[in-house]
Amino acid sequence: MRKTVLSTLLIGILIFTASSCGSVKDMQKNHNKVRYQVSPNPLEAHGDKVVVTINGNVPEGYFRKDAVVYMQPVLTWETGEVILSQMNLKGTKVEGNGKAIDKKTGGRFVYKDTVQYRQGMENAQLTLNPIAYKAKTVNEADATQAEALENNGAINLGNVKISQGINSTSNRVDIRGDLSIAPHAYAPKTTEMMTADIYFTVNLADLNWNNEQNKKNNAKKAIDNMKSYIANNSVPRQIFVNAWASPEGEESFNVGLSKKRAATTEKLVNSILDEALRERAKAENIKANDIQTYINDAKKDVVVQTNAKGEDWSNFLRLVEGSSLREKNTVINVVKSQPDKVRREQEIRNMSVVFRQIEEDILPILRRGEIAFNFSGIQKTDQEIAKMAVTNPDELTYDELMYAASLTSNYANKLSIYKSITERFGSEWAGWNNAGAVSLNLNQLDQSRRYLETADKLSPNNATIKNNLALLHLALRDVSTADKYMQEAVELGNDQALVNQAIVDIKKGDYEEAAKHLDGRKCIYNLALLQLLTGNTGNAIRTLDCCMDQTAEVNYLRAVCYARLDDVPGLVKNLREACNQEPDYKYKAKHDIEFRRYISNLEFQTIVNN
Repeated sequence: MRKTVLSTLLIGILIFTASSCGSVKDMQKNHNKVRYQVSPNPLEAHGDKVVVTINGNVPEGYFRKDAVVYMQPVLTWETGEVILSQMNLKGTKVEGNGKAIDKKTGGRFVYKDTVQYRQGMENAQLTLNPIAYKAKTVNEADATQAEALENNGAINLGNVKISQGINSTSNRVDIRGDLSIAPHAYAPKTTEMMTADIYFTVNLADLNWNNEQNKKNNAKKAIDNMKSYIANNSVPRQIFVNAWASPEGEESFNVGLSKKRAATTEKLVNSILDEALRERAKAENIKANDIQTYINDAKKDVVVQTNAKGEDWSNFLRLVEGSSLREKNTVINVVKSQPDKVRREQEIRNMSVVFRQIEEDILPILRRGEIAFNFSGIQKTDQEIAKMAVTNPDELTYDELMYAASLTSNYANKLSIYKSITERFGSEWAGWNNAGAVSLNLNQLDQSRRYLETADKLSPNNATIKNNLALLHLALRDVSTADKYMQEAVELGNDQALVNQAIVDIKKGDYEEAAKHLDGRKCIYNLALLQLLTGNTGNAIRTLDCCMDQTAEVNYLRAVCYARLDDVPGLVKNLREACNQEPDYKYKAKHDIEFRRYISNLEFQTIVNN
């Protein structure tokens, strides 16, 4: 009888043990009934961060009352892996930390973690392999998977692929920004100077005294005064002739137009000299046959420096600042913050009402030739200064060297001149700042850092330097330091930093602030990116369409826009153009989650594989 009772007890214990172990295995067996859904899908990078949110749904009757499920998602990609934080689910009879799931009714849970975005994560896979075991209490807030598996009877429930790929379009922000160059203070000596301006009709280079501006500004009288002064006093030692075009229309045409106006103005100068010297010769009773020789001898030592200045943006800005234009602050901001002249003009033209007033009141004043007679002595010509800055910089002053750097559009030559300034005038912050800005433009980041940090020591709290330091740290991928410098530049009044701050805001994922800093701007790549990131895809396309430079970067982002709209012809057209301009975009497009739906499209394959 005793043996029978013991046998029955032993069998009961074995049955209980087997059923208990089997129940955890049942969770493994039925794990496919548990639903995991990531949001958003695919994951997205914003501000160099990826927020991982998993919504879980456990069916009724699945979760044991005395079970614990340890979960720790993993992101893996070709060259790396990130193990996310862990989370516990527990049955209703288990004490300790974790989300309780009722056996009878099942339940829902939300898992959330944030990881730093890294290069290569575009095709990262998010997986989960939960571990289940029995327990009375659980306290594994910081446990690892290996430690969770050490629990008695622990088993893996099965590896689950939750999502594939991370959308990194937010990282396509253009970080170059608007660099701040300290201006030169060079100017021709004004001692004993006499000046006069003549004005031209739009798109013309002939002299017309009936031009409204010539009549309004008494230009003819000013020229007659010059003749009278020379006839009755002395001959100028040096004459400066400058001519401009108003900043409207095609730039190369305006450059040519300013050259023609310079030639017309120089011809007028020769006429002034000839007529004044002829009067002077008569007053000195020079014989008629000797007058031309007298004129030629008097002009022999006169140095005439003629410059065609192209489009006159600097005086445009000065006139707008002093005007009563309703939106003049917006116009001023465009001129100061947009270095590309063609884009600059287009943005102003987009303000149609304002532009009409500009056409009537400001542009006519800029279509001019300028004559300056220097009666005090000879100065170096622009050509001489430019040449000496390269061949013999030691013979130029600080102001002349700063001016020389502004005369060349070659950034390597600019940097060479600014280096000379730092070597000879080491206490002047502007040379260091400009060398740093140009080095940054040439992507010489270590040099740029040395120059700009030296400038910052020489001139602390300088808005120009702070703006450049911010852009340098953006290039170095140090967004927090860039943000610090950019905010300092804004507080110190740097207008370029106001626009550049939007770059930092986008990098931080603060799209609302970025929109504030880009308010009123049009036809800018970063504005289009911001519009796309905030769901305004149609506006983003329109902004990209009006960008003056249709670069590979612009075409690629427009292809992304059309992909989001499921517009295959638009996608194909723009992606093909981007890849033709820069073949590297073929590889990017292959791995860009934005084009995942079109991988099997034959036109897409032709573009990225050829």
